[in-house]
Amino acid sequence: MSSSAPVAPRTEPPKLVAVDLDGTVVDYHGPRATVPSRTVIDALRAVRDAGVPVAVVTGRAIWGAVRTAEDLGLDEGFASASHGAGEYDLGARAITHQHTVDAAIAVEALIASDPAVEFAVEWDLEGWRHTKGFRRDFPARWAGEITVEELVSRPAPRLVARVDSNNRYGGAERCPQAMRLAAGAALDAADYHVEVGYNGWVDIGPPGVSKATGIARIAARYGVSSSDTVVFGDAHNDLTMFAWAGWSVAMGQAVPEVRAAADEVAPSVWEDGVAKVLARWF
Repeated sequence: MSSSAPVAPRTEPPKLVAVDLDGTVVDYHGPRATVPSRTVIDALRAVRDAGVPVAVVTGRAIWGAVRTAEDLGLDEGFASASHGAGEYDLGARAITHQHTVDAAIAVEALIASDPAVEFAVEWDLEGWRHTKGFRRDFPARWAGEITVEELVSRPAPRLVARVDSNNRYGGAERCPQAMRLAAGAALDAADYHVEVGYNGWVDIGPPGVSKATGIARIAARYGVSSSDTVVFGDAHNDLTMFAWAGWSVAMGQAVPEVRAAADEVAPSVWEDGVAKVLARWF
């Protein structure tokens, strides 16, 4: 719940802690891109030892969220994935909620915007199903190649459109090529929620769904209010949960717009900023 006026650091411990993953508890690149540091793992354990639940809120697909949640030692609680479209019970090892969208109209509009666009879709826990030319240049779970006709044959919580781009993932700005793709498709906000990413990516999901709705659903499970929730993030897709939460913390390497939207700026992900802030309360 940020404002333009300076605010004193929050001193009261939260009743729920929510963390983004990429750029927040793990790095974008290099050896720490998949494995969180021991310092962060121990900090989150201290939160849980104090009886406060820890939630994951990420743009990743559910299977990617679960992998890092387990690395963080989170063997219970909930992960909100795919920008709020999916929810997973880490203890029960089951999907507990999904919003879906009809991909057909979106795919048609995106192809009209750029015929070279390729697609991937999330349906379940098996991994990404993707069209033939979709670049698999990152570690992920891959469930196999499908045609565009197959891709639009059933609803999905998340559709990814991708075009060639030299823009760096985790860089200072969202991808210009992806922004042009999204602008050309001009998807109706009443039907789709669109997130433009860094490296040629455009995420398409259900309308009215965001990281804010994802963490709000989890908070309701625990009977915790937004004012008693602290969230950590580093990117534009974290801004909705920054606005929802009682206290929002941006990572030190985040772009100025994201840092300005937060109540507090932590040290960077490379400096274990999440752990350093949590140490004030736990």
